[in-house]
Amino acid sequence: MRLSSCALSEKQARRNVNYLAALDMIVSLGFGLIMPLFPQYVELLGGGALEVGILFSSFVLTRALLAAPFGNLSDRVGRKKLILIGGFLYSILAVLFVVPSSWAGLILVRGLQGVASAMVWPVSEALIIDSCPTTKRGESIGRVVMASNIGMVIGPFVGGGIFFVASTYLGLSELDSFRLPFYFTAMISLVGALLVWINVTDAKAPLESRPKVSFRKLFHPDGMDHQGIVNLRVLYSNAFMEGFAFSSIGPLMAFYLPERFPYLQADVVAIVIGVAMGLGALIAIPSGRMSDRVGRKKVFMVGSFFSYTGVMLIPFGWTLWLVVVFMSLRSMAFQVASPAMRALQADTVPEQVRGRLIGMLESISNFGSVLGAPVGGFLLDVYYGRNLGLPVIDGTMVPFFVSGGLGLFTLSLVTTFVREREKAAPAQAPG
Repeated sequence: MRLSSCALSEKQARRNVNYLAALDMIVSLGFGLIMPLFPQYVELLGGGALEVGILFSSFVLTRALLAAPFGNLSDRVGRKKLILIGGFLYSILAVLFVVPSSWAGLILVRGLQGVASAMVWPVSEALIIDSCPTTKRGESIGRVVMASNIGMVIGPFVGGGIFFVASTYLGLSELDSFRLPFYFTAMISLVGALLVWINVTDAKAPLESRPKVSFRKLFHPDGMDHQGIVNLRVLYSNAFMEGFAFSSIGPLMAFYLPERFPYLQADVVAIVIGVAMGLGALIAIPSGRMSDRVGRKKVFMVGSFFSYTGVMLIPFGWTLWLVVVFMSLRSMAFQVASPAMRALQADTVPEQVRGRLIGMLESISNFGSVLGAPVGGFLLDVYYGRNLGLPVIDGTMVPFFVSGGLGLFTLSLVTTFVREREKAAPAQAPG
């Protein structure tokens, strides 16, 4: 069973990629805007590092549970409808973050925001893959990755700036100053949804019939040969570890930096994180183009190796600037690896179940994040400042070593078992 083709001009295909990239940038800006402030906001509401991890997991858990079903639904009813619903819902929920008076009250809102995100992220990626030819797949995905990361880079600066103006010039309390960025997040998310509504077109018609979804077929899809199935299963493992590595370290940096360097304020922490991410943001498009020319797997392997190595080097930064260097290494290397891996995934999955399997990859990545966030918070709470009896190594480094070490192990699986399709040809199922 195939997706029906839609006549999509080259101009409209470019518009799809560009406006979906703009949506990713706007939503990521809102995400990055509040992420560095979340730990301090949770602290003001009575939580700690573990509670930040639980709050982060409430978002990725709902996204993990629903990304594959929403991806499958997008195969059946069209991509754009779900993206629009998710975009508008994301905007509404951003406002609701100011309502709870305790950290526990944030869990419901954050969980519902994960539902909205599951409608946007994997479905948007499937629509981009629908829209572009195989030979431009790495570049197109790189454009979206770059846009998303620019949003994440700008976000901490904007969030820190709003917090600074609210607390210094508007005379708001510390709690109200932390809440103000959520209103801004709601506004820009609404703008992103409106841009998609006006400018984006579905590249494929929905399926002519509705295939039955089974758990078995997520791991053994119809129309895939043995090597394709091996690729898919290893890519599932890599997606899980990528999610674990990101969430076990990322949300904790806003705790780790002030503890390591007590003179840092919340707005400065946001700026430091933004600088580190910014140095890697513009690499995504060139690395995507390179993956189109020299192969997805090679580019992914190089980027992933330096990304996970960079994670393990962060706690060896004895000065703030050295930490920024290691964070930047991790960020730049991840931007090299990400477009190549996502294009490799797109080359692997059959067209008629693209939404379902891209959603499943997103789900598994988020299940990794669900586990990684509380594990990272727990390890930091338990081992922070402990003497492990080894030279220049203390308990602070444990979460970083766990994250980077597991990532390198998964990279070895990709290196050993994944075989790239010749000339990055997409997997096709029989009609």
